[in-house]
Amino acid sequence: MSIVGIESLVYGAADAATATRFFEDFGLVAERRGERDAHFRLAEGSSVDIHAADDAALPPPFGAPAGLRELVWGVDRPQALDEIASDLARDRQTRRDNDGTVHTIDDAGIAIAFRLYARTPPVDPDQGENGLSTIKRWNKLRKWYERAQPQVLHHAVFGVPDIDKGVSFYVKRLGFRVTDMIRNVGVFMRCDGRSDHHNLFFHRGGQTAHLNHVAFGLENIDEMMTGVNEMQRRGWASKEGLGRHRMTSIIFCYFECPAGGACEYMCDSDYLTDEWQPHLWEPGFANHHWLANWNPKEPAPEWKYRPLPQPLPSFAEACRLPF
Repeated sequence: MSIVGIESLVYGAADAATATRFFEDFGLVAERRGERDAHFRLAEGSSVDIHAADDAALPPPFGAPAGLRELVWGVDRPQALDEIASDLARDRQTRRDNDGTVHTIDDAGIAIAFRLYARTPPVDPDQGENGLSTIKRWNKLRKWYERAQPQVLHHAVFGVPDIDKGVSFYVKRLGFRVTDMIRNVGVFMRCDGRSDHHNLFFHRGGQTAHLNHVAFGLENIDEMMTGVNEMQRRGWASKEGLGRHRMTSIIFCYFECPAGGACEYMCDSDYLTDEWQPHLWEPGFANHHWLANWNPKEPAPEWKYRPLPQPLPSFAEACRLPF
């Protein structure tokens, strides 16, 4: 085990004040809040940093001038951090801060960093879901939520110009596991220190890498609905509303983020071990099991998915496999 998840997101926002208000409304707790920057800390120890896009201290943009400037991966041991730094320095420019943080650019063109991270996994409330005959909650009420408060930075999604080149870097250099692929769309990966279905997803993008969204973990659908209702009351819009992905099982709701990309409320993800067999999915079938704002004129997706052969093919090769 070495990489244990996303430790930090660093944004350069066109309007830092509006971006700060968004994350406060989203449920993050600000440890520091100024006119041109803010620092938010989640319960697990991860963080979100907002800066004005013209802040000279920011890493240079890898896409648009305003947006995500750097994604920081958390590493569990000093030896593992040193090994990552040494390996990456073989073929690319790296920079190491006084606190040990290692900065570089990955093979997809994304600005990334690595930092020691003593992650504290959250503890779920013991409330239980009652079925029709399996009763787990006797003589007590469910937990009630006044608002959502994300505790986990779960995953990040980027559009990239060359999926196989980007995936190869994370698998061969950083020990990530490929977990699933969507035909003609992209590849899901998880880092070696986490069991989430994915912590990183690359989909087909333009000529340069760009952030699609980042996902923040909530305890359950009750907390999610409380958060969605509050975001709507505060004027933030979600294009497609609440839904559940068939692949990953994640319940989701995305909000356009003024700092860049979108931010996703998510809960109830699948969790995997190295025994999991990755699959190839048809896009429509993978993306939606149900959707609150479903287009009634949209045809039902074809029920298509299949195990991927071993050894795993490249994304380009997988796209040519029959269902």
